[in-house]
Amino acid sequence: MLSKNDLLNFRNEINNIDKKIVMLLSKRKKLVLNIAQSKIQNNQPIRDINREKNLLSKLTSLGKEKNLDPDYIIRLFQLIIEESILTQKTLLKKFQNKNSINQNIISFLGPKGTYSDIAVSQYEKQNLKKFIKKECLNFKEVIQLVENNESNYAILPIENSCSGPINEIFNILKNTSLFIVGEVNVFIDHCLLALEKVELNIIKKIYSHSQPFKQCSNFIGQFPHWKIKYTNSTTDAIKKIIKYSKITNAVLGSEIGSQIYGLKILCKNISNKKNNITRFVCLSKTPLKIHSHIQVKTTIIFTLEKKSKELSEIILILEQKKIIIKMLTFYNTNNEEKIFYLDIEENLSSNTIHNVLKKIQKITKFMKILGCYPIEIKKLF
Repeated sequence: MLSKNDLLNFRNEINNIDKKIVMLLSKRKKLVLNIAQSKIQNNQPIRDINREKNLLSKLTSLGKEKNLDPDYIIRLFQLIIEESILTQKTLLKKFQNKNSINQNIISFLGPKGTYSDIAVSQYEKQNLKKFIKKECLNFKEVIQLVENNESNYAILPIENSCSGPINEIFNILKNTSLFIVGEVNVFIDHCLLALEKVELNIIKKIYSHSQPFKQCSNFIGQFPHWKIKYTNSTTDAIKKIIKYSKITNAVLGSEIGSQIYGLKILCKNISNKKNNITRFVCLSKTPLKIHSHIQVKTTIIFTLEKKSKELSEIILILEQKKIIIKMLTFYNTNNEEKIFYLDIEENLSSNTIHNVLKKIQKITKFMKILGCYPIEIKKLF
């Protein structure tokens, strides 16, 4: 008959074995990390299903020899293998994120062929950089990719010479932690596109993003029988009419879009204004520091109560310091306030601007500096 001391001895032996198992699992994990690094360097897949099957087969055979249930061995080592895969995937993700930071990844409202895509290409040439493009479904996603370290830059349209400020962007800029680091002005040549060269009077539906409809309202107004269909982007509109395959459908889009997707151009340059330009801004997590000799803009966003008369005070402060206002516009929100967007021609490094911004901050309900960046001179097209 076994005594209490025997039971304690057995338990102590089990405890020692359990410790050894943990130590061996730790040693195994270190080897797994070495294997993961080798796979990453040699561009090999993390998972090898055939190897896992062979391993389990050998271990169950060994288990039978040692009088261990095969199901127990399979359950135990499947858990160990899954932990190994998770460890390797975690290391791979860290490696990809680190690699991504060293690349110039830019997010934009996609897909390929949108005006945002054109803006990215133009911004590349302007800054002598090559970007890896990340297409997004909406403007919020464009910003979120940078905020989540999945992209280095975001490009957003801020104003158009025909339709004015793009109000949707105001709230995004107010709530983001990103900074404006550059701008690019894109000539917008809206075209009417279709599957075939057809007469305008047979068109029944016209698809596009909301902005082209605003910018081509005079042209659209000539055809009151057309049904307006809003889409996420001009390229999204192009894809829809290709999918529906009806010659009575048309799109407001770009000439580049027609070339990419093989559509026919029915009319060119149908914007309300001949020189239709959209200004895009580029945003990043890190603000720019610019030398004093470079011509720059400083952009701030602030809010005032809807019935406030304090805007005239802000303008007076700027005029007294002879600071040039490049753009001042506002957007009414639903909660009885106005969001103001202000571009001034002044470098953030100057003492003058710091004193001015302190005064403005006292007047406003909310104020945020969005960035200081080089001015792009608008081209005459």
